[in-house]
Amino acid sequence: MKVSFRQRAYSIFFRFSPLLIVVLLELGLRLWGIGDSYLLFSTSSDKQYYELNHLYYRRFVAAEQFNDIPILPQRFPVKKSNNTRRIFLIGDQSLCSYFPDANTKQILPDFYDSDSLYYDIIQIAVPYTNSFAMVRLVKCLNRYDADGYVVVSGANEFYGIPRKSKWMEDIDNYWGLTAYVTLKNHRFLQILERFVYLKKDSHTEFPPADIDEWAVPYQSDLYLEAESYFERNLKRMIKKAEKPLFLVSLPENIKIRPYRSFFDDKELQDADIAQECAVLVDNADRFTIDRWINDLKAWEPQTAIYYHCLAKINEHEGQTEEALKNYARALDLDVFRVRSNAHFNDLIDMYSGMYGKGLIDVRGSMLNATSKGLYIDRYFSNGLAFNNRGKKQFTDKIKESLTHYFQSPK
Repeated sequence: MKVSFRQRAYSIFFRFSPLLIVVLLELGLRLWGIGDSYLLFSTSSDKQYYELNHLYYRRFVAAEQFNDIPILPQRFPVKKSNNTRRIFLIGDQSLCSYFPDANTKQILPDFYDSDSLYYDIIQIAVPYTNSFAMVRLVKCLNRYDADGYVVVSGANEFYGIPRKSKWMEDIDNYWGLTAYVTLKNHRFLQILERFVYLKKDSHTEFPPADIDEWAVPYQSDLYLEAESYFERNLKRMIKKAEKPLFLVSLPENIKIRPYRSFFDDKELQDADIAQECAVLVDNADRFTIDRWINDLKAWEPQTAIYYHCLAKINEHEGQTEEALKNYARALDLDVFRVRSNAHFNDLIDMYSGMYGKGLIDVRGSMLNATSKGLYIDRYFSNGLAFNNRGKKQFTDKIKESLTHYFQSPK
């Protein structure tokens, strides 16, 4: 049966009409100035500078969840001078965990090297996200005449927005999340979001009070799945970067007290006991360690808290090797190990070498400056955030790596 031209034209029109409606809607919103732009940078009124859009983060997180994220104003010339190297220091929740003020304070100021080469550092932190956001961010930044990217990702991959979380239940698969992020620079999505978020209750607090709602259990199926995503995202970041990309390996604070043990159903009580242990160890001149050891023997020796306390006793008695082993055991039994994963850093190291990308080995430099890794916590103010010594070590290592790369003959 012969199909007429009119019938064929109608068929093609109705097949593509949804796409046409979306395009017209987007053009109409832009023409009438309705809605907000989520592009990373806008040009200044005199067209001489790029200025960071104060809503840039909404490309990566939902405004209904995080509508009050502070930002660090960023401004740099549209035209780059010959003696300038434009470096983007970017990071996800990992960067925001190590530097809680990453959205309000410059981590690495602009600097000159010994050859009077000026390094213009543009810092963009995307809190509450994971490595998938860094892939998209690297691609978006290619248009801004970058000379290099320093990427901080992977140390806290399971914090941000885990796939099991109710926060992302409407787009709970990786490809859906990627599509969502990709579309965030289009204004019409604001209209679509109104319908999407009718399906769930409004959330105003992050993270939720109950840790089970957002944390991914260590070595669970979801954990291993996210780990495989991180490995894939490393490859995608490297592939999409049009200029040198430097990956940062971050240290693991082995001495942080565990959140909760796999085998522990009385974690609140055990946390109190752990606090008592800390008091005993810190006041060894007033209390005998023997008393605590005797109490510890009666405790079921399979909890993360148990090994953590035992490690503190080992450390106090100068048994460095035993302390290291017990701290490691405590981490392995920590069901919510929301901290740096040594394997993630191994992946960063491997892919940096495999693809000829730069490795900024902050983890290695800190371990080399410590006694067998036991005193690595001298760089932390708490479980994950750096203290002043840690911040200096971090920034010094980045400056050293950048100047070495750009001063070396290519």
